[in-house]
Amino acid sequence: MHFDPRTLELPKGLFAQGRLQAASGPAFEHVCPSDTRISLAYPTATPDDVDRVAHHAREAVWSSGWALQSANARGRVLARWADLIEANAQTLAALEALASSRPFGDAMTRDVQVAATALRTFASYAETHESAVTATGSRQLSMVTTEPHGVVAAIAPWNFPLILSAWKFAPALAAGNAVILKPSELTPFSALKIAELGVEAGLPDGVFNVLPGDAAVGRALVTHPYTDYITFTGSTVTGARIMADAATHGLKPVSLELGGKGAQLVFEDAKDLDQIAELVARGATYNSGQVCFAGSRLVVHAACKDALLSKVIERLKKLNTGPTWSDGVTLPPIINAAQIERIASLVERAKSDGAERLMGGETIQTNYSMHAYAPTILDRVGPNNIAFQEEIFGPVLTVDTFEDFDDGIAKANHPEYGLAVSVYTADLDRALTAARQVDSGTVWVNHWGRGDDMTSPFGGFKKSGLGKDLGRAGYEKYLKAKSVWVEIGDAS
Repeated sequence: MHFDPRTLELPKGLFAQGRLQAASGPAFEHVCPSDTRISLAYPTATPDDVDRVAHHAREAVWSSGWALQSANARGRVLARWADLIEANAQTLAALEALASSRPFGDAMTRDVQVAATALRTFASYAETHESAVTATGSRQLSMVTTEPHGVVAAIAPWNFPLILSAWKFAPALAAGNAVILKPSELTPFSALKIAELGVEAGLPDGVFNVLPGDAAVGRALVTHPYTDYITFTGSTVTGARIMADAATHGLKPVSLELGGKGAQLVFEDAKDLDQIAELVARGATYNSGQVCFAGSRLVVHAACKDALLSKVIERLKKLNTGPTWSDGVTLPPIINAAQIERIASLVERAKSDGAERLMGGETIQTNYSMHAYAPTILDRVGPNNIAFQEEIFGPVLTVDTFEDFDDGIAKANHPEYGLAVSVYTADLDRALTAARQVDSGTVWVNHWGRGDDMTSPFGGFKKSGLGKDLGRAGYEKYLKAKSVWVEIGDAS
């Protein structure tokens, strides 16, 4: 074992005014996904806690000088924070693995490193951000300057707690805002530890806060008069509610990174089916399919369907399930029993709608009481099938075929979602044409999945979201623009 899950010390409560504090809400009990015999109970925050912390954050961001100091000064703090995160990688990875579906090894080599990289990257964006002087007559000076919004409410999901929290708090803080982070009630522990390290790095008290809690805490954050910007990653249904609440409680700006039904579009001229099979299998089952940009729909030319599917099946059979603290886990647990039941129900409904099960389609029984679902392939899944319509959020790959380019594009496009699509072809002209015609916020060509870079913005179209995380756009959204017009000399 990388760590003993029964002896790991958990930070509990809420983090505000620079320290861990007791939360005033009821206890929430989340069972460990890797071993349901382990209870991870902790006290939660309440709307009253939100009110108190929001008041302190509003005051702290200005009184501490955080919003007013130079980007270089903020950057030095964020760089020290990144160093401390890396120095505490084992603790953070263990906290992440215990409560979530993230294997310890993946959390060590990817999740923790992404959080540290995000702090360094957005510190550099802040230091190189420029305002503008616009064209005027010789007797005027017109400038466009930027300022932080003030207090950013960041609501993060449970599937990649460290990564998706850092995508929010790193750019928001780099831009000079205070942040109140609400991690998922299922996975609060790594965020609380991160907050402690931030104060050690030199963050002023009250500038970064963590409030674990349920939907009531999230809604209190969205509607509070002292939160100025809302950023959310999660389900489309919840995103719509947040957008409505923000509109009716101050017309607050909102960015939403929501669900997806990503296609992996494979043309008949695609080279190296072994590599494509590897990417298709990974796209459908990485983190057991609990990924918003999962490549969960294989749309493959009929001429190469059988050859490619046989290779995908071969790879899925080699996946290893196991608790997150063990070596070699490539099919980690499903987050909880409710999600297992939802996956199973959608698979059964898909079969009733005419899908053919090629493999999987059942829970995996283990001797360590773990939530696990078998890698599953459903063939002949058309647009009227529930497995096409709904985001399953499990290790389930659906299959449909096409005969020509237009048919392939039509089937790759989804009527409601547009987060990420992969296109596989050896023809550069076809690849670029497909990239233009696919209605998706991200298009990968001969690839699936994000790398470690922070420069490429990420966000969806349609019901997959609004606005971008990462890249220049993911930094600038945490600033508001102000036009300043100066008359020079004698105005007469």
